[in-house]
Amino acid sequence: LDERNYLFPEARCLTQLKFSLDDNGDVLIDIIYAHNASKTPPYILRLRSEDARDLCFRLVDSVYRAQTQHLITDTIRMSITVVANGYVIKIEDYGIQHDLYLNTSVIWRVCNALCRIVDIQSPVQSN
Repeated sequence: LDERNYLFPEARCLTQLKFSLDDNGDVLIDIIYAHNASKTPPYILRLRSEDARDLCFRLVDSVYRAQTQHLITDTIRMSITVVANGYVIKIEDYGIQHDLYLNTSVIWRVCNALCRIVDIQSPVQSN
């Protein structure tokens, strides 16, 4: 990421989004801060595999169509809004709303990383 990506209410500039899988096959998105003098714990978003796959589609669809998208499941509520300088992803996680601001220069890298991690956690099909 570059210096134009932020997370609120933490008021942190972001340097990296780290995508990984846990032992249950859930997708983890670790949001790494550029500065953290107050020692705020890192924010880690956990998505079930079905939710991650749906988010992947909705994020790519939002970028291509330049339209707002919503993802509402039993475990997460998200909206992706297109704005003048990028995208605002609102995440309601355990009753707390986080606003992730991503600029247009990084959105395709985020889409690709999410699609790759979804592909990795998908079951292997036989030939």
